Amino acid sequence: MRILSARITRARRVRATGRVEAIVALTVDAGGGHVRAHLHIAARAAAPGAPPLRERLLAAAKLKFAVENMRRPAPRDPRVRAA
Repeated sequence: MRILSARITRARRVRATGRVEAIVALTVDAGGGHVRAHLHIAARAAAPGAPPLRERLLAAAKLKFAVENMRRPAPRDPRVRAA
């Protein structure tokens, strides 16, 4: 599984919780085809010593996508024979 594209949209700061919420659009090469996913992500607005907010949002989206798809088998390539 490879991330081909990642884009952050609709980011907004929630002052009551000190977090930033955003929708992250991922395009993933899932072994046999491209999959598009739109994930709702939240991260702390201020995190001293941490990577920039954009990097934290993208990392959280990639992790969420991987965890949600752990139980689903990857699409099989019909050109590959099972051993």
